[in-house]
Amino acid sequence: MAYKVFINAGHGGNAPGAVANGLKEKDVNLVIALSCRDELERHDVEVLMNRTTDVATTSTEEIAACNSFGPDVATDIHNNAGGGDGAEVYHHYAGGKGKVLAENILAEMVAMGQNSRGAKTKKNSAGRDYFYFIREIAAPSVVVECAFL
Repeated sequence: MAYKVFINAGHGGNAPGAVANGLKEKDVNLVIALSCRDELERHDVEVLMNRTTDVATTSTEEIAACNSFGPDVATDIHNNAGGGDGAEVYHHYAGGKGKVLAENILAEMVAMGQNSRGAKTKKNSAGRDYFYFIREIAAPSVVVECAFL
């Protein structure tokens, strides 16, 4: 059985995400996600993406598609707004495979020359994962903030 990865390219369609320096986050996210897909498929990994063009998808659609696919891991690709620097990867607050995935992704980004802001967790006011993607995906999942626009 092939290893399976779900890649969510954040934003899309009429939801541009962060906009800075002439860039729209939705476009940058899609380029990164497609590059990740291509590299994973080159290594015989089965990949499903929420989008491969500039279309909008809802969080509910993304979660349903991912959980139906039954991946081994899932990633949500984003970029930060504001005046910061570096990458950060969020994982489930309980750690586990999601934390290992976050640390591995971050290590590869650092090896490519990106600064690290850390592998992190974030809880909402109810004490659950802040990110819907991490909270609702059945597989170990992460939210990757690749850089600042």
